[in-house]
Amino acid sequence: MHSKVAVKDLKIGMFVADLDRPWIDTPFLIQGFLIVDRQQIAELQRICEFVVIDRARSTGAEFRKPEGARPESAATPPPPKSRLTSAITSSLEEAPTAKEDLKKVAPPELAEPPPPQPKRGLGGLMDSLRGLLKRPEKGMPDNPAELPPEAPRASLLPPSVPVTIYPDTRTVEEEVAPARAAYDRTSEVLRKLAADVWAGHPVEIARVEEVVDEMVESMVRNPDALMWVARLREQDITTYGHGLQVAVYLVAFGRHLGFPRAELSQLGTIGLLLDIGKIKLPKSILEKQGRLTPEEFEVAKSHVNLGLEILSATPNWPVEVLEGIAQHHERMNGSGYPRGLKAEQIGIFGRMAGIGDCFAALTKSRPYAEAVSSYEALRSITGWGGEYFHAPLTEQFVQAIGVFPVGSLVELSTGEVAVVVSHNKVRRLKPRVLLLTGPDKTPSAYPIMVDLLYDPLLGGEEPAFIRRSLPTGAYGLNPRENYLS
Repeated sequence: MHSKVAVKDLKIGMFVADLDRPWIDTPFLIQGFLIVDRQQIAELQRICEFVVIDRARSTGAEFRKPEGARPESAATPPPPKSRLTSAITSSLEEAPTAKEDLKKVAPPELAEPPPPQPKRGLGGLMDSLRGLLKRPEKGMPDNPAELPPEAPRASLLPPSVPVTIYPDTRTVEEEVAPARAAYDRTSEVLRKLAADVWAGHPVEIARVEEVVDEMVESMVRNPDALMWVARLREQDITTYGHGLQVAVYLVAFGRHLGFPRAELSQLGTIGLLLDIGKIKLPKSILEKQGRLTPEEFEVAKSHVNLGLEILSATPNWPVEVLEGIAQHHERMNGSGYPRGLKAEQIGIFGRMAGIGDCFAALTKSRPYAEAVSSYEALRSITGWGGEYFHAPLTEQFVQAIGVFPVGSLVELSTGEVAVVVSHNKVRRLKPRVLLLTGPDKTPSAYPIMVDLLYDPLLGGEEPAFIRRSLPTGAYGLNPRENYLS
């Protein structure tokens, strides 16, 4: 039951089904939502003249029973129990949940180190952070302690690099539209770049720098918005799709560490181009189901030098960019490639690129392995810290993107499945999440936004918290089908 309503007549409890303008031109993060506070009404009055209200999805006094509906289907949904913002419907199917045994997860493409023996529950990752965390409250492993708001970072930067602090200057809702535009433009440039490489044309550095700078500016204003867009885009297993994901993680990583804008742009460029050499590899190797033979692996490893050869056709690449690309598969114990560098021989950009590349690979489906949850990927990376990756940087990577990154699926202690929308900068384990199902995993007719910072009860006696992370696609959920991103 839809009706057109002037914005001056909007009330809390109304469900906004459509606007008088395209959603993409508005700051609203998702398409369709329940009005739960006067701030939303004020924002609608600022940008719209009228909206379309769905009375059947409204609550309280604004609810109207759909015509012809059976009595049991017309029950008025309960009002929100905490600070909530947006709601949409979603269609989910029951599906297996995350695998519990990390030993079953194949390492990321092109032979990363084997995973260590995993520690059960959230405490495993918490213990891996080596003193950065407090002890869990009440000794409960499923109620994780909080990451501290800040950790020592200046010592990780080169002495010549001043530490830059980046306060968020926009909300996720305000930044999501420019973040989406930046992501789409960068994706298009990378597609053209790949075509140019196939045709034997040199890479145009100016085009790359332009889109990278746009991404950096968006992430400087608020990193969560671009991470939201990137995670909700369809998983892309192409070289440029993977590179775009890595670029987003590296810029977020560098922003957290305090690198100046110029270095953030260099990190973004490294992420975009670190696997450009794979364009020259045979599809039989890139798309092989199962592990590569030793001979095939030697061919696969050549993508690093092939990438450097491609880039060498264009002059004036920053030395830091070329070094980061050259070293993204080097490992602290010397087991990496192509040069087998060790420890201090690997520059900070190479160390950071290795971590970001590994995380992006683990969290997407590959020809020989399924995607794992963000939490499981971070647990692996922190477990590899010291031997394969620089341990302090693995800890800071968790700080940068969060134990539960924006756009990842999580299960709450009360049973609901939710998607992480934005982080709380002080209490990192209490993000804003959108509830997608009820406690029994059935799709929620009225998904709602919950800020875990305010300890919502959600029908239980204890405040809800995140119990575990879920892999992309858990319970048949594809957020890209339901969210404006």
